[in-house]
Amino acid sequence: MQNKVSKTKDLSIETLRGIAIILMVAGHVIGTNSEEGLRVCNDSGWRYFYRSFEYLRMPLFTVISGFVYSLRPVKSGSIFKFLKGKARRILLPMITVGTLHFILQQIIPGTNSKSDITDMWKIYLFPYEHFWFLQSIFLIFIFIAIIDHFQLISTEKKWLIVFIVTAIGRSFLPPLGYNYFSYEGFLNLLPFFVLGCGIERYRNTFTNKSIIRGLLILFIVVITVHQYLLVNRTEINFLENTLLSLMAASSGIVLLFYIRRNISVLSKLGHFAYGIYLFHVFGTAGSRIMLMNLNIINTTVLFVIGLLAGLGVPILIELLLERSKVLRMAFLGLQMKTVIYQRK
Repeated sequence: MQNKVSKTKDLSIETLRGIAIILMVAGHVIGTNSEEGLRVCNDSGWRYFYRSFEYLRMPLFTVISGFVYSLRPVKSGSIFKFLKGKARRILLPMITVGTLHFILQQIIPGTNSKSDITDMWKIYLFPYEHFWFLQSIFLIFIFIAIIDHFQLISTEKKWLIVFIVTAIGRSFLPPLGYNYFSYEGFLNLLPFFVLGCGIERYRNTFTNKSIIRGLLILFIVVITVHQYLLVNRTEINFLENTLLSLMAASSGIVLLFYIRRNISVLSKLGHFAYGIYLFHVFGTAGSRIMLMNLNIINTTVLFVIGLLAGLGVPILIELLLERSKVLRMAFLGLQMKTVIYQRK
């Protein structure tokens, strides 16, 4: 039995979502540094693979969010209702799943990091593990609701101005003393959400063949530079990182949207992307801990099984949660309504 993908969804977009979730889970299996995930060395091929896609993972998710939002943007006079729905869908799972994750991380042997239980309150106000994205995307929805209320991206020229301003802000606005509610993630991802809005609203521009050819050339040049820096230097300075990430992600994602097609396996996976994002650590970390307790330490084996578990376990969890009206709302942020399962 499986949840039937809505026929009203653009399955090519779900395919992109499937690609994004695979890249995200793969990155978390490897780990952001040598102290997390598989704890691979910073000069290893695994770290090279991780860094090769670091500009694409979360920006792709964010552009998709902007694109999907623009299919049904907030209506004038309904901002409160819109944000109430987003709070249920985003903040409620952040609290419930984040709390569960924090507690399990403290009591299960073999997890990568431990914190004092008295610090649990911090996970709701500051970035915590992968839940930082939920904080950032909620701030983005507040921003875009205000922008749309005042019709600041209602024309292509206005949209371009907002995109440029957010891109500049991403690069030059100073960090706060503390990264409250993933403010830095908000700044980092905001231009990509605006880009997603533009791709949906101004489709003629983003399917113009001359523009696409120009973006393809830009992407090839930027990726070549990025690969050169990865191969020859360990660290990339702030300016290089800011410019490269913006140009590589923006051009690459526009190209992905241009060539997107429905790939059945990926679109079905994309349907569960949010649940996978929330629960993937239970599969990735759980499989790694069990395998290492069995003295299975081959990195390739750990990666493959971790990736499969990180994708599969959350799908099973989501299907189980959806059988309960209360649990589906508490842990997935979905409305409390009966779910009917159908066979394909």
